[in-house]
Amino acid sequence: MRPELVIFDVDGLMLDTEARWQQAWQEVGLKHGIDDLGYTTFLRCVGRNGKEVEQIVYDDLRNEHLNPEMILEEARVYGKKLLDEHIDPKPGIYELLELLNELNIPKAVATATDRNLTIERLDRLNLLHHFDYLLCGNEVTKRKPHPEIYQKVVQHFQIDHSKALVLEDSIVGVEAAYRADIPCIMIPDLIAPRETQKQQALAIVSSLHDVIELFE
Repeated sequence: MRPELVIFDVDGLMLDTEARWQQAWQEVGLKHGIDDLGYTTFLRCVGRNGKEVEQIVYDDLRNEHLNPEMILEEARVYGKKLLDEHIDPKPGIYELLELLNELNIPKAVATATDRNLTIERLDRLNLLHHFDYLLCGNEVTKRKPHPEIYQKVVQHFQIDHSKALVLEDSIVGVEAAYRADIPCIMIPDLIAPRETQKQQALAIVSSLHDVIELFE
Protein backbone atom coordinates (compact mmCIF):
# COMPACT_ATOMS: atom_id res chain seq x y z
CA MET A 1 0.00 0.00 0.00
CA ARG A 2 1.52 3.34 -1.04
CA PRO A 3 -0.91 6.30 -0.93
CA GLU A 4 0.17 9.77 -2.00
CA LEU A 5 -1.24 11.31 1.19
CA VAL A 6 -2.23 10.01 4.62
CA ILE A 7 -4.84 11.99 6.56
CA PHE A 8 -5.01 11.54 10.34
CA ASP A 9 -7.84 12.16 12.75
CA VAL A 10 -6.58 13.23 16.19
CA ASP A 11 -8.77 12.38 19.19
CA GLY A 12 -8.94 8.65 19.73
CA LEU A 13 -6.66 8.00 16.75
CA MET A 14 -3.36 9.68 17.62
CA LEU A 15 -4.13 10.86 21.14
CA ASP A 16 -5.79 8.82 23.87
CA THR A 17 -8.23 11.61 24.68
CA GLU A 18 -11.52 9.72 24.50
CA ALA A 19 -10.72 7.63 27.57
CA ARG A 20 -10.03 10.79 29.57
CA TRP A 21 -13.30 12.31 28.41
CA GLN A 22 -15.13 9.14 29.33
CA GLN A 23 -13.59 9.28 32.80
CA ALA A 24 -14.73 12.89 33.20
CA TRP A 25 -18.30 12.15 32.12
CA GLN A 26 -18.51 9.10 34.35
CA GLU A 27 -17.24 10.90 37.45
CA VAL A 28 -19.50 13.90 36.88
CA GLY A 29 -22.43 11.56 36.34
CA LEU A 30 -21.78 9.71 39.60
CA LYS A 31 -21.67 13.05 41.39
CA HIS A 32 -25.23 13.65 40.19
CA GLY A 33 -26.48 10.14 40.86
CA ILE A 34 -26.12 8.83 37.28
CA ASP A 35 -24.45 5.42 37.28
CA ASP A 36 -23.45 5.12 33.62
CA LEU A 37 -23.15 8.57 32.03
CA GLY A 38 -19.67 7.73 30.73
CA TYR A 39 -20.74 4.40 29.29
CA THR A 40 -24.05 5.33 27.66
CA THR A 41 -24.64 9.00 26.91
CA PHE A 42 -20.96 9.80 26.39
CA LEU A 43 -20.49 7.00 23.86
CA ARG A 44 -23.40 8.35 21.82
CA CYS A 45 -21.64 11.72 21.76
CA VAL A 46 -18.25 10.53 20.51
CA GLY A 47 -17.38 12.23 17.22
CA ARG A 48 -20.41 14.52 17.32
CA ASN A 49 -20.38 18.31 17.23
CA GLY A 50 -21.41 20.64 20.02
CA LYS A 51 -25.07 21.07 19.11
CA GLU A 52 -25.54 17.35 18.56
CA VAL A 53 -23.91 16.59 21.92
CA GLU A 54 -26.18 19.07 23.68
CA GLN A 55 -29.24 17.44 22.13
CA ILE A 56 -28.13 13.92 23.07
CA VAL A 57 -27.49 14.94 26.68
CA TYR A 58 -30.81 16.76 26.87
CA ASP A 59 -32.71 13.80 25.46
CA ASP A 60 -31.04 11.35 27.85
CA LEU A 61 -31.37 13.42 31.02
CA ARG A 62 -34.48 15.56 30.63
CA ASN A 63 -36.74 13.02 32.36
CA GLU A 64 -34.39 12.42 35.27
CA HIS A 65 -35.18 15.66 37.12
CA LEU A 66 -31.65 16.83 36.35
CA ASN A 67 -30.12 19.87 34.71
CA PRO A 68 -28.62 18.57 31.42
CA GLU A 69 -26.93 21.86 30.55
CA MET A 70 -25.19 22.09 33.92
CA ILE A 71 -24.03 18.47 33.84
CA LEU A 72 -22.66 18.81 30.30
CA GLU A 73 -20.76 21.96 31.24
CA GLU A 74 -19.30 20.25 34.31
CA ALA A 75 -18.17 17.31 32.17
CA ARG A 76 -16.59 19.64 29.61
CA VAL A 77 -14.69 21.62 32.25
CA TYR A 78 -13.50 18.51 34.10
CA GLY A 79 -12.55 16.70 30.89
CA LYS A 80 -10.44 19.65 29.75
CA LYS A 81 -8.75 19.71 33.16
CA LEU A 82 -7.84 16.02 32.87
CA LEU A 83 -6.45 16.55 29.36
CA ASP A 84 -4.49 19.60 30.45
CA GLU A 85 -2.89 17.40 33.11
CA HIS A 86 -1.99 14.45 30.91
CA ILE A 87 -2.50 12.93 27.45
CA ASP A 88 -1.06 9.65 26.24
CA PRO A 89 -0.14 9.02 22.60
CA LYS A 90 -1.79 6.04 20.94
CA PRO A 91 0.54 3.04 20.55
CA GLY A 92 2.35 3.04 17.22
CA ILE A 93 1.81 6.69 16.27
CA TYR A 94 5.48 7.71 16.42
CA GLU A 95 6.62 4.63 14.53
CA LEU A 96 3.98 5.13 11.83
CA LEU A 97 4.89 8.79 11.33
CA GLU A 98 8.58 7.93 11.07
CA LEU A 99 7.81 5.30 8.44
CA LEU A 100 5.78 7.78 6.40
CA ASN A 101 8.66 10.24 6.69
CA GLU A 102 11.04 7.61 5.32
CA LEU A 103 8.62 6.91 2.45
CA ASN A 104 8.25 10.65 1.74
CA ILE A 105 4.47 10.41 2.00
CA PRO A 106 2.81 13.73 2.98
CA LYS A 107 0.74 13.74 6.15
CA ALA A 108 -2.25 15.88 7.11
CA VAL A 109 -4.54 16.32 10.10
CA ALA A 110 -8.32 16.55 9.81
CA THR A 111 -9.94 17.01 13.20
CA ALA A 112 -13.15 18.38 14.70
CA THR A 113 -11.10 20.01 17.47
CA ASP A 114 -10.27 23.73 17.16
CA ARG A 115 -6.88 24.71 15.75
CA ASN A 116 -5.33 26.24 18.87
CA LEU A 117 -6.12 23.21 21.00
CA THR A 118 -5.01 20.80 18.28
CA ILE A 119 -1.66 22.54 17.87
CA GLU A 120 -1.09 22.70 21.64
CA ARG A 121 -1.78 19.00 22.16
CA LEU A 122 0.17 17.74 19.16
CA ASP A 123 3.10 19.97 20.06
CA ARG A 124 3.01 18.80 23.68
CA LEU A 125 3.48 15.20 22.51
CA ASN A 126 6.13 16.12 19.90
CA LEU A 127 3.85 15.20 16.99
CA LEU A 128 3.12 18.53 15.36
CA HIS A 129 6.29 18.82 13.29
CA HIS A 130 5.49 15.62 11.40
CA PHE A 131 2.50 17.15 9.59
CA ASP A 132 2.44 19.11 6.37
CA TYR A 133 -1.06 20.51 6.78
CA LEU A 134 -3.74 20.85 9.45
CA LEU A 135 -7.45 21.44 8.94
CA CYS A 136 -9.45 21.86 12.14
CA GLY A 137 -13.02 22.01 13.30
CA ASN A 138 -13.24 25.80 13.47
CA GLU A 139 -12.07 26.03 9.84
CA VAL A 140 -14.91 24.10 8.20
CA THR A 141 -18.62 24.80 8.03
CA LYS A 142 -19.83 21.24 8.50
CA ARG A 143 -18.56 18.59 10.90
CA LYS A 144 -18.08 14.88 10.37
CA PRO A 145 -19.90 12.75 9.17
CA HIS A 146 -20.16 15.43 6.46
CA PRO A 147 -17.24 14.89 4.06
CA GLU A 148 -16.23 18.57 3.82
CA ILE A 149 -13.09 18.37 5.95
CA TYR A 150 -11.65 15.46 3.98
CA GLN A 151 -12.62 16.94 0.65
CA LYS A 152 -10.81 20.17 1.52
CA VAL A 153 -7.64 18.37 2.61
CA VAL A 154 -7.45 16.46 -0.67
CA GLN A 155 -8.12 19.67 -2.61
CA HIS A 156 -5.27 21.39 -0.76
CA PHE A 157 -2.82 18.73 -1.92
CA GLN A 158 -4.36 18.66 -5.41
CA ILE A 159 -4.40 14.88 -5.63
CA ASP A 160 -7.09 12.45 -6.67
CA HIS A 161 -9.20 11.34 -3.70
CA SER A 162 -8.59 7.69 -4.53
CA LYS A 163 -4.84 8.18 -3.96
CA ALA A 164 -5.25 9.41 -0.36
CA LEU A 165 -5.76 7.34 2.77
CA VAL A 166 -7.71 8.34 5.88
CA LEU A 167 -7.01 6.90 9.33
CA GLU A 168 -10.04 7.13 11.63
CA ASP A 169 -11.22 5.71 14.93
CA SER A 170 -14.84 6.87 15.03
CA ILE A 171 -18.01 5.85 13.25
CA VAL A 172 -18.72 9.40 12.09
CA GLY A 173 -15.14 9.77 10.83
CA VAL A 174 -15.34 6.61 8.76
CA GLU A 175 -18.61 7.81 7.28
CA ALA A 176 -17.08 11.19 6.43
CA ALA A 177 -14.19 9.53 4.59
CA TYR A 178 -16.61 7.19 2.80
CA ARG A 179 -18.77 10.09 1.68
CA ALA A 180 -15.65 11.88 0.45
CA ASP A 181 -14.82 8.72 -1.54
CA ILE A 182 -11.42 8.39 0.14
CA PRO A 183 -10.14 4.95 1.23
CA CYS A 184 -10.18 4.68 5.02
CA ILE A 185 -8.66 2.36 7.60
CA MET A 186 -10.54 2.27 10.89
CA ILE A 187 -8.71 1.77 14.18
CA PRO A 188 -11.61 1.68 16.67
CA ASP A 189 -11.16 3.34 20.03
CA LEU A 190 -14.05 3.14 22.50
CA ILE A 191 -16.81 2.14 20.10
CA ALA A 192 -16.67 -1.13 18.19
CA PRO A 193 -17.37 -0.98 14.46
CA ARG A 194 -20.77 -1.97 13.17
CA GLU A 195 -21.66 -3.69 9.94
CA THR A 196 -21.85 -0.31 8.21
CA GLN A 197 -18.23 0.52 9.05
CA LYS A 198 -17.13 -2.92 7.89
CA GLN A 199 -18.61 -2.07 4.51
CA GLN A 200 -17.36 1.52 4.39
CA ALA A 201 -13.77 1.00 5.55
CA LEU A 202 -10.94 -0.42 3.48
CA ALA A 203 -9.83 -2.32 6.58
CA ILE A 204 -10.48 -2.40 10.32
CA VAL A 205 -7.42 -3.06 12.49
CA SER A 206 -6.74 -3.04 16.20
CA SER A 207 -3.86 -0.55 16.41
CA LEU A 208 -1.60 1.79 14.48
CA HIS A 209 1.03 -0.95 14.60
CA ASP A 210 -1.24 -2.91 12.27
CA VAL A 211 -1.31 0.04 9.88
CA ILE A 212 2.49 -0.03 9.78
CA GLU A 213 2.37 -3.67 8.71
CA LEU A 214 0.05 -2.77 5.82
CA PHE A 215 2.70 -0.37 4.49
CA GLU A 216 5.53 -2.88 4.76
